[in-house]
Amino acid sequence: MKKTTLALALAMSAVAATASAAPLAEDAAGTDVAATDAVTDMTATAEDAIFDDAEMTEAASSVSYEDPKLFDDARGASQNIAVSARYFRPKLTAKVKSDDIQQYYTGNQVDLVDTLNIDDTSSAPELIFSFRNMKLDYIHFSTDGKANLTDEPIKVNDYEFNGSAKTDLDFDYLKFDITNPLLHTPNFHLDWSYGLTGMRWKAKVQGDATVRKSGQVAYNEHRSETADFAAPIPMIGLKASAAIGNNFSAHAAISGLPLGNYGHIFDSELGIAYFPADNVDIQAGYRIIDLKIDRDDDYGQFKLAGPWAGVRVWF
Repeated sequence: MKKTTLALALAMSAVAATASAAPLAEDAAGTDVAATDAVTDMTATAEDAIFDDAEMTEAASSVSYEDPKLFDDARGASQNIAVSARYFRPKLTAKVKSDDIQQYYTGNQVDLVDTLNIDDTSSAPELIFSFRNMKLDYIHFSTDGKANLTDEPIKVNDYEFNGSAKTDLDFDYLKFDITNPLLHTPNFHLDWSYGLTGMRWKAKVQGDATVRKSGQVAYNEHRSETADFAAPIPMIGLKASAAIGNNFSAHAAISGLPLGNYGHIFDSELGIAYFPADNVDIQAGYRIIDLKIDRDDDYGQFKLAGPWAGVRVWF
């Protein structure tokens, strides 16, 4: 009887233990499921974050940021000094009339290229020095020619050149300007400038000359006479620059001053630049310098137009 009672007690205890363990197992299983769901949620969140980051990176890569080396004004803020050397190959147009030089019989203007047979195309070395937003530009153009003036004599400083003559022509151009921003975007800059231009041309004629007194020939001799002109002229201008690709930029610039009935001066150029390094760029373009002076009995027209190429180094 005692053994039966003991066995019954043990069996009831086992049933109770089983009954109490079942809720614990269910709780544990529920906890595992919840943990799995949490991990799944965290994984999804991480994936979303990765996709969001990728989208942000792609969006950022599509935004264009200014490359300072492609724009002169931005470059000047970090590298203050620049030196440029250019090879300018212009064609010359030159016509003058003044008390110093004119057609002898008619008093009309002299076409230096046609009348004096001057070579109208020559090299014009150019140097440009820049400091921040200031620039100094110097060009020297020199050419010469020989002509027989028997049928078309000219007067230079009261001497009549009416035979074989040699002419040396020099043209110096010095321009100083200061550039200021007008409109800037990451890939485009529009600037304005103001400054002063000084220019001087000199024609030296050597040959057989006649001196007249009271309209009659006094004597003939071989002479060398010089006629020149120099003037400072204020100028204002605009310059547009654009980034056109990796390490490439293009620009267009014009400066000058309309003088109404007294003439005009304009200096314009187009150019493209390639930047193989942060402090060096290689440039090429086309430039026109056009000057016309018409004052009282004096007239002068000088035009240099042609291609140029050069290199610039920043410090």
